[in-house]
Amino acid sequence: MKTIVPIIIAALFLTSAEGADAIAPVSGAQNQDGHLDGIGTAARFSDPTGLARDAQGNLFVCDARNHVIRKIAPGGIVTTIAGLAGTAGAANGTGVNARFHFPSDITVAPDGSLYVADTGNHCIRKITSAGAVTTVAGALGSADDIDASYSAITTVPTSLDGKGSAARFESPGGIAYHSSGFLYVSDTGHQLIRRVNLDGTTTTLAGKVNEWGSADGTGANATFSSPTGLCVGNDGNLYIADSMNHTIRMMTPQAVVSTYAGHPDEAASKPGPRLLARFCEPSDITPHPQGGFIICDSFANAVYRLRADGHVSLFAGQANAAPSDAPMALAGPVSAVCDPYGNVHVSDTFHQEIRLVIERFGSTMRKSPSSNQLTITWDSIIGRSYQLQILQNQTWVNTSHAPVLASQAQSSLSFPMPSSHQCGIYRIALLGF
Repeated sequence: MKTIVPIIIAALFLTSAEGADAIAPVSGAQNQDGHLDGIGTAARFSDPTGLARDAQGNLFVCDARNHVIRKIAPGGIVTTIAGLAGTAGAANGTGVNARFHFPSDITVAPDGSLYVADTGNHCIRKITSAGAVTTVAGALGSADDIDASYSAITTVPTSLDGKGSAARFESPGGIAYHSSGFLYVSDTGHQLIRRVNLDGTTTTLAGKVNEWGSADGTGANATFSSPTGLCVGNDGNLYIADSMNHTIRMMTPQAVVSTYAGHPDEAASKPGPRLLARFCEPSDITPHPQGGFIICDSFANAVYRLRADGHVSLFAGQANAAPSDAPMALAGPVSAVCDPYGNVHVSDTFHQEIRLVIERFGSTMRKSPSSNQLTITWDSIIGRSYQLQILQNQTWVNTSHAPVLASQAQSSLSFPMPSSHQCGIYRIALLGF
């Protein structure tokens, strides 16, 4: 399990220090919903959900209840790239002229284009690097099969497949880009897994329309129950958070579906071997660079690590605990994405924050045998800045040393050994993000 603490390395002067695994506040402020662009905790979100990360380290966020798509640059700068905050709608256009309706998941293509599961509009959208939004598949703004008052029922087409606006979705909840140049989509309301080519051609791969179940099988012989987040594993198979079945399902390229982890008849939060582990409405799954996956178990307020050897362990949060504002707590973590070093960004949805779980955050301190220099070395995140601080009168104070901008996975800082009256507790603090 990753310990959730303020993101610091604490070191007692002239002793070696063990760094703590940590969760950092990244963007947004706990329990402060709204819409505000800015840096780090000055930004505001309203139920952030789907996350994606590009090769440059930018994060993209579906800010669901604001009906917009946000970008978090590596320095922690949050901007709104498409949609008008607080205004739901169904319109193509550039930047603030586009409209979304509860977008829930997002993925990045190699050319930088973003693809969005626009859940409330029942379609798949594309955002170019210039912020131009178009509809790839589905009828933009098409009605639910049953409206909120249950007074009107629309006709579901005999075939949901087709090209562009001829295709139909029902509250698509998950989307993933495949390296061969197409999209996988969880058609959550229809209980289907779909393939969407980039020209909008949509085909159904697995599941039965509007039929809930947990059957393994090939194509239409398999059934799902509210499939949501999904990802392509390193083995080329698709992995699906089958939410209301409390399981992770695996689908081969030939559409053979099997239960990979958890059990549909038991909702719980329990680590262990993958088929003996238990989940409670998992909402997302993402590959881990060291093999295996990170799983968001949103209803249990926990994030799990499913390792390459098949063992499931608690990674962050307090499984089975009610949402709280404690430093170790998560509140409805809906989506996650890893960086190349195993650090994990999480949409802490009901805390209104994007948070970062640090995989490695160890540190060492040594004194040079030939000089009066001390050197602190720590695991770092490339592109982030770190500040040496000292504890004075129960307050952390910046030292006179300039922040260190990490250019490698490990950073270091050397400084003259302080005089005896300056002995105390030092730490390296991650700044801004």
